[in-house]
Amino acid sequence: PDFIADRAPTYRPDKEAKGKDTLAGDDPFIMQGDGKGWLYAPNGLLDGPLPTHYEPQESVAENALYGQQCNPARMEWTRKSNPYHRAFQDPRFPYLLTTYRLTEHHTAGGMSRWLSWLSELQPEMFCEVSPTLAAKVGLTNGGWATITTARGEIEARVLVTERIMPLRIRGRTIEQIGLPYHWGSQGLVRGDSASELIAFVADPNVSIQESKALTGNIVAGRRSRDRRVVTSGPLVAPLTLADGTQVAAIDERDLPPVQQKPVGKHGIRSGRSKQTEET
Repeated sequence: PDFIADRAPTYRPDKEAKGKDTLAGDDPFIMQGDGKGWLYAPNGLLDGPLPTHYEPQESVAENALYGQQCNPARMEWTRKSNPYHRAFQDPRFPYLLTTYRLTEHHTAGGMSRWLSWLSELQPEMFCEVSPTLAAKVGLTNGGWATITTARGEIEARVLVTERIMPLRIRGRTIEQIGLPYHWGSQGLVRGDSASELIAFVADPNVSIQESKALTGNIVAGRRSRDRRVVTSGPLVAPLTLADGTQVAAIDERDLPPVQQKPVGKHGIRSGRSKQTEET
């Protein structure tokens, strides 16, 4: 490790200390060179200076803490091949999707799905749903389901389990769908990739994908054909309110002061940090 594990919290470095010995015993922020937590720092986090909760790019609920729905400094790819859902409570996609990994597979499965022993332990792409969601949409344990977003659709075997239970959010019951992300089109065992459903959107600091929690829909049965927005065009109609107004999904996420962002190549939009600007 990049710290001395058995160092006493009372340790203080002397002036001649070097390397790990420069970190005091109570300096827990080992990702920083000085071991300190950085707040109101001249550089570092682009969305600082304090940790703040924002909802994902596609959420089942409004931000309960602030009028700003999503991280204002997030990176977006605003292009036809990457349509976003409504920022919250999109009636076309009423369920919460979340992805996760399995013990038996590694990353996207490019290595583990070629190993017979691991493939035998986890042979098929599946989705986890609660008994209540299964009853609601007619899913059968071990049967097939089609999961959809505005970007694509995949099919998966159904695992009905009490591990994935509905959420209670501000008086509403929200069902969840769990999706492992280890499958693809090659290997000893194959299956649809959960990544086909997910939008391109990234956090502002390290550009890591922030869309592994998103919204979607699920129906019983196998997908009819391999539809992707990249090759098939729009998969869903624009969201239209009861009065006929079409919802501009991109604008719901930001308050007016933060809506204007620079647009770069490939439709990338991202906020600018003001931490280093002089006041």
